Amino acid sequence: MARPSVSDPATLEYPDPELNDGVVRLRRWSMDDVGCIEQASKDPRIPQGTTVPAAYTLEAGRAFINRQWNRLVNGEGLSLAIANADSGEAVGLIVLMLRATPRIVEIGYWVVPAERGRGYVTRAIRLLSRWALTEAHIARVEARVMPDNGPSLRALHSCGFETEGILRSHYYVGGRHHDMVSLSLIPADLEGS
Repeated sequence: MARPSVSDPATLEYPDPELNDGVVRLRRWSMDDVGCIEQASKDPRIPQGTTVPAAYTLEAGRAFINRQWNRLVNGEGLSLAIANADSGEAVGLIVLMLRATPRIVEIGYWVVPAERGRGYVTRAIRLLSRWALTEAHIARVEARVMPDNGPSLRALHSCGFETEGILRSHYYVGGRHHDMVSLSLIPADLEGS
């Protein structure tokens, strides 16, 4: 099969087989994952920049999971649970959102506070971004991070993402605009890695 040209529109499907590095497993969301959503809702930052409900109820948790399934159905992108490879328990989210420009996606992610510092985010970014560029024929994976989010910036850099600059007053949260660091990963960045 010929590789699609960069100008072709991108469609994403669930990775088959699932992405798994022995520590992290990226899998479809399940209604059994509402506990992960409840934990995320208690974090002060996660609900601000995502659709995670700030006031958790079981109904709101289930609605969140339905939205994740519908991202693929509606052509918005692909949302996966970041899970512990051994237990299968969801500890976070990673998503690829399609952009208006063909074959460009933005990556987003979070891990519940109790599971941070274990390398889940770095492993999930590495698994999904490399799959996107090599298997899903994506031309560019973008990331936008607040400048004071050192752990996220370190995770992206360790996965090969290059900083491109600062997007001034790009993100509106908490009643004001914030700068964002713009980063990207392209297929050429994977050569030799």
